[in-house]
Amino acid sequence: MPNLISESAKVFIEEYKDALDLSKKYNKTDEEKIKVHQVSSKVAFLYEKIRNSVDYQEDHLLRKIAIKRILKRRLMTEKNEKDVAKFLMYELIRARYLPNDAIPEIRIEQIREIIDKYTLLINNIPEIIDNKNSDTDYLYDWLTGIASCEIEERISPYNSEKALVSFSQKVIKEKIKISENLLTEEDLNYQIYIAVLRNLTKSDISLIRYRIFELKHPEWFFAPSEELIIKLSKNIDWLIGDIEKQLNNPLGENFSRFVKKNLAYFTILENVMVNNINNIDKIFLHPLHIEDAAKEACIKKYKEAKVKLKRAATRSIVYIFLTKIILAILLELPFDKYIIGEINYFALGINIIFPPLLMLLVVITIKVPSKNNTALIIQGIKEVIYGKYSAAPFLIKGALNNSSLFYKFFKFFYLLIFVMSFGIIIYFLNLIEFNIMSIGLFLFFVSVVSYFGIRIRQNARELVVLKRKEGVFTFASDIFSMPILSMGQWLSTKLSSINLFVFILDFIIEAPFKTFVEVFEEWIYYMKEERDKIY
Repeated sequence: MPNLISESAKVFIEEYKDALDLSKKYNKTDEEKIKVHQVSSKVAFLYEKIRNSVDYQEDHLLRKIAIKRILKRRLMTEKNEKDVAKFLMYELIRARYLPNDAIPEIRIEQIREIIDKYTLLINNIPEIIDNKNSDTDYLYDWLTGIASCEIEERISPYNSEKALVSFSQKVIKEKIKISENLLTEEDLNYQIYIAVLRNLTKSDISLIRYRIFELKHPEWFFAPSEELIIKLSKNIDWLIGDIEKQLNNPLGENFSRFVKKNLAYFTILENVMVNNINNIDKIFLHPLHIEDAAKEACIKKYKEAKVKLKRAATRSIVYIFLTKIILAILLELPFDKYIIGEINYFALGINIIFPPLLMLLVVITIKVPSKNNTALIIQGIKEVIYGKYSAAPFLIKGALNNSSLFYKFFKFFYLLIFVMSFGIIIYFLNLIEFNIMSIGLFLFFVSVVSYFGIRIRQNARELVVLKRKEGVFTFASDIFSMPILSMGQWLSTKLSSINLFVFILDFIIEAPFKTFVEVFEEWIYYMKEERDKIY
C-alpha cells in the first residue's frame, strides 16, 4: 500500500480482513452441531414473525432482543443454568435467528459459563443499595440486557464491526474540535465511541452499555474469579452509575449529530471491503481503483437501502394496522356504542385507514440519492483513507444554558407552536364530528406514525451527504411537524415498555407455546424412531 494511505486506515484494512476471515471459520468445526426438526422450526419461526410484527424493532437487533427475552423467561422457569443455555440455543435455532445444523454443541457450554457468572453476580447484589432508582427490576433488566449482548457475541462475534467502529472513532476525533476544559480526554473518547455506536452500528441502549462495560471492566470477560464477581456485585450501584453517566452526558447529542453527517463514508467504505474481500490490497493501491469500487458500492447500497426501506415500511404498516384494529375493537367501538350511543363509522374508518396511508406516503416520497451525492461520498472516502480533510474541524459546543432568558423564551414559543399544531388538527376533527376517543386515537397514531416514518426516512437518508435545501415551505413544515414528531418520539419511548400486545405474547402465550413446540419436537423424533424400527 502506498504511503498516501494513513496509518490508521492501514490498520483498519488489515483488521477488517482478519475479522472477515475469522467470522468465516468461527463455527466451521468438526464438532457435533445443534440440530432441530424443520417442522417445529416452521412453527416457532411463524410465532416470532407474529411477535415482531407487534413490537417494532430494528432488524439487526431482533436476535439480541430474542436472547434477552428467552434468557429472562428461562431463568425464571429452569433450575439448572446448563438447561437454560441448552434451551436458549435450541429456541434461537428453531426461530431461525441462527442456522440449523451449523452451530457446534460447544457453544452451549460456553453460554452456560456466561449465564453462571451473571447469575452469581445477580444473586450477590445487596438487598439495600444506595441509589433508590436502581430497584430490583431495573437491575435485573440492566444486567440481563448486557448478558444477552455477551451471549450473542459468543455465538456470532462482532469482529468486523469492532474494526469499523475503532477506525471511525479515530477519524471522528481528527475531524472535530472541542473547547478547552469542556471534557476530559477520557470522557471525549467515550462520547465519540457512544455516538459511533448509536449511529453507525445502530446499537440500542443495552448494546451500548455492554460496550462501555467491556472497556471499563475487561477482566469480566476473561474467566473472572468468584471473588471478582462478588466484588462487582457489591459495587453494582457504582458500576451502573459510572456507565449511565457517560450515556447521559448532555454533550452526547452534539457528537451524535456530527457522526450522522459522516455515516455514508463509513457505510460505503465497509461495503467496498465486503464486496472486494479477495482483492482489498489492489483496491487501495490507487485512487482510481477506490473511486470505481466506491461507485459500485454506492449503486449496490442504494438498491439494498430501497429493499430495506420497503421491508421496514411493511413491518411498520402491519404493526400500526394491527394495533389500530385491536384498539378500535377494545376502545373506540365500546366508547361509541355505550358512551356516545351510536357508532361513528366514518371516524372509525378514517382512524383505521389514515395511519397506514400516512406511512405509505412517507415511504413513496423517499428518493434514491443522485450522482452528485455519490461523487461527494467518494471524495469523503478518499479523505478518510488518506487522512487529509478539506473541511475545517467541527466545533463541539457546550450545552445550552437552561436557565437563560432566551432559552426560556424559546421553550415558551415552542409550547405555543405545540398547542397550535395539535389545536388545528383537533379543530378540523371536530368539524367532521369526531368524538373525544376518536380524536385521542387519531392524534396518538398520527404522532407515532410520523415518528416511525421519520426513523425509516432517516435510515434511507444516511447515504445522503448533500445538504438539505432550506426554504420557506421547509421552514413552515418543520415548525408545524416538530411538535407532532416530539409527541411521537415520547409515546414510542414511554409506551414501548407497556406494550399490551407484547406483554400478552411474552408473559401469557410464549411460555406455554414454546413448551408445546419442545414437546411437539420430541414427539416427532419419537415417531421417527418408531418408524425406523418398522422399516
